[in-house]
Amino acid sequence: MGNAPTPKPDDSLFSATMRIELPHELTQEDEAGRKAGGKKIIRIPRSGGRTLTGTPDFQALLQNIYDAVLITDPNGQIANVNTRAIQFFGFDADELTSINILQIISGATEELLTTISRTLQSDRFVLIQACCNRKDGSFFPAEISVNRLRLSSNDCLSFFVRNVTWRKEAEEQLRTSATAIRSSGSGIAIADTEGALQFCNPAMLKLWSLEEHEILGTNVREFLEEPRDADAMADAVKSGETWSREVVMKNKGGDVFFAQVSVVPNVNPEGTLSGMVLSLLDISSLKNAQAALEDYAEKLLQRNAEMEDDLRMAREVQLASLPREYLCFPRNAAPDRAALAFNHLYHPSGIVGGDFFDIIPISATKAGILIADVTGHGVRAALIVATIRGLIEQLSPSASDPAEFFTKLNQAYTSVFTQTIDMMLATALYLVIDTKTGRTLCCSAGHPSPFRLKRGTRTVEPLHFSKELQGPGFGLYPKQTFRNLEFTVEPGDVLLLYTDGLSDVMNAKREFYDETRMTACLSENLARPPADFLKAIVSDAKSFSGSEDFEDDLCLLAAEVQKLG
Repeated sequence: MGNAPTPKPDDSLFSATMRIELPHELTQEDEAGRKAGGKKIIRIPRSGGRTLTGTPDFQALLQNIYDAVLITDPNGQIANVNTRAIQFFGFDADELTSINILQIISGATEELLTTISRTLQSDRFVLIQACCNRKDGSFFPAEISVNRLRLSSNDCLSFFVRNVTWRKEAEEQLRTSATAIRSSGSGIAIADTEGALQFCNPAMLKLWSLEEHEILGTNVREFLEEPRDADAMADAVKSGETWSREVVMKNKGGDVFFAQVSVVPNVNPEGTLSGMVLSLLDISSLKNAQAALEDYAEKLLQRNAEMEDDLRMAREVQLASLPREYLCFPRNAAPDRAALAFNHLYHPSGIVGGDFFDIIPISATKAGILIADVTGHGVRAALIVATIRGLIEQLSPSASDPAEFFTKLNQAYTSVFTQTIDMMLATALYLVIDTKTGRTLCCSAGHPSPFRLKRGTRTVEPLHFSKELQGPGFGLYPKQTFRNLEFTVEPGDVLLLYTDGLSDVMNAKREFYDETRMTACLSENLARPPADFLKAIVSDAKSFSGSEDFEDDLCLLAAEVQKLG
């Protein structure tokens, strides 16, 4: 039988209709057979070339039928066609009436006509689903209705051909959409305007723990924790609006979950509202993660608040530890009778810093002045500062000799911080002034050189250390021996000590605020009180950098020699 069509009883409205489907794959085989001269070639003799016309009314009716109409003799030889057939197939009327109907129905064989004739003996229609061939070799899907017709006392067959290309495309799109809906990871449901379910895709059935047979008779309201949400959905849909929000839902078993719900109106082809389409995405994992994140953020804020309180307390302790009672030396001297007067500015870059200074009373006539800078800033630097202060207290018996004092301090410092993972470096400068003679001993551990402001000669000069006298920072060489620089101060002299938070200031051209610029600023303000020229140099550094903030901690200390003896 080969490519014989398979008759199927039609369960549609026309119960007396035989449905025949000719797959297009057979069409391609038939075409190949025809072109190759194979067995599929149809050779049906013409029935005398007679044209069946019928009455004028019949012809008028034929030409006004929407479908393509081809009238054939019982053997399939085309005898008459309407204008629509000429448009569909691309042949003119003479060409069409010179061929057999089987030549324009893809996949058709002589057995098709046999089946049609046998079926129509019981006065039944035959409905054929097939592809039709055009003159140019293209094809189109068609629905063909065949019935018997009596014209001019002759038995005929009438073929009504309808091009169903658009319908096929729509059906394919519908199948694709249906597949996408069923395969979607989001839950999709269709309900009427009151929420009664009509359809659920597999993802929705899983979300709600439903079986497919349980869909009908179930309402969306049953899965909403808050009944007002169902009313809001219905009201939005009836107003032609989309409703979307996060809601709390529950499945058939009562298990609660969070869902992102979107509801849109479902409108039929006539434009009438028929219900709603719901789309659900389970966001329980997201909400749980969000809740955990919010809890973590709350704890983090609380922890940060505690740390800020601790840091503020640390700042207060650090500032309180800076010398305040030694504004003059000796300690109990009146300001106008003191040998030394001190002024300082301290600007930590954070809440706490790594810069500090100290004034150590050695004897009634000798004062030790120390300034130090720990690498980095913040809490870690502040902890190292506290450690250094403790070491200074322990080593105070050696404080009269800066070199000896620094040698022991470096050994103790290195011993402590070699046990840490990161290397903790610190620089320091320490000098001892004998207010009776003016003799001054100074020792440096990798620290910026101080300035000596000589008001008597109106000169400003940095006190540079030679290679032999300049020691390394603390923490590098535990057995380092430090040496002193010795000089004599006079009444009116001011010694300015500072940390590298000043000398490391940089402008937009990446130029440093170096000794030359500091010297120029100090020279301009030499006649002013120390408290004023300290503010002046800080202001000049800010103007140079173009910023009101310093990237590093900054500490300046001015020791003014008011009198000797």
